[in-house]
Amino acid sequence: MTNSKAFRPEHWLSTRIVTHPQELHRIYRLRYSVYCEERAFLPTADYPEGLERDDYDPRAKCFAAFDRDDEVAGSVRLVLDAAGAGFPFQRHCPLFENASLPPSHSAGEVSRLVLNQRCRTPPGGGDTGTVILTVYREMYQYSLQQGIAYWYAAMERPLVRMLSRIGVEFECIGPSVDYHGPVAPYLLELSALQRRLAQVNPTLLHWLDSTL
Repeated sequence: MTNSKAFRPEHWLSTRIVTHPQELHRIYRLRYSVYCEERAFLPTADYPEGLERDDYDPRAKCFAAFDRDDEVAGSVRLVLDAAGAGFPFQRHCPLFENASLPPSHSAGEVSRLVLNQRCRTPPGGGDTGTVILTVYREMYQYSLQQGIAYWYAAMERPLVRMLSRIGVEFECIGPSVDYHGPVAPYLLELSALQRRLAQVNPTLLHWLDSTL
């Protein structure tokens, strides 16, 4: 079982839903740094302001973790369906023929996960999972409160493996494609996540459900 200390990053991180335009600009700038400059998934010429944002941001909830100096340590967004407009993965990722999808109003797509290079190794040791889990917890609690029962995600294998090691297992619903890197589409039912964690990692489940 994973050590409970892995799920206690509050001493150096604070998390919240980001809505203020200035804070959103800081996150879009971090996304530009990661997606355009560091990993070259997107061309810098398409973002002359140095802010990576797209048509999905207006209907997404943004969750971010901040360090002791209020610097953005990492962020992720949850894209919600708007009048049947669909999700980002549906434009880019084919699905297996037998893939069964939930009603769109009860789902959201997890995307644009970014980590600040200066915050990828937590103070006192640890790994990138600390920041990732912190923003995921904020998103998890929001989803439960808002009736979002399913998460989609287009993910690279290293992230899928990291989450699987702690009991968070997404179901692959399509083949791998080149979409901001080599990714495949996945689906997670939050109630199934809760049942699995209750068996294999109750410490993580208790932490996810604890008050932020």
